[in-house]
Amino acid sequence: MNHKTDFANLIAQRLQTAEQALDQALAEISLLTHDMTRHRAGALFAAQAGHQALVDVQAAAGALVEGRSRLVASHDRLARIARTLGITVTAGGPLEGKDQPAAGATARVLEV
Repeated sequence: MNHKTDFANLIAQRLQTAEQALDQALAEISLLTHDMTRHRAGALFAAQAGHQALVDVQAAAGALVEGRSRLVASHDRLARIARTLGITVTAGGPLEGKDQPAAGATARVLEV
């Protein structure tokens, strides 16, 4: 492999890791929001208690969704650049297609 291909593969791996981390963070915020709203009354807290914190949590979720959008856009942009430059990027492990859910994905090597 040449240095360009090695670099492209490194960046592809880091990008996938970052995408997965953002998804995990969004899932955790979802659970946090669930717990804050679902269990508040059972804990005998008034709706006003912690409301601003809930607003802040939702703002953080919005920022993460925006960040996820930027990562998806950079993923597409980098894939176009790689194709233009004739760089082959390979990734191993479970991959999801661009228009299909991750469920049912199989372990394979994909060349972009």
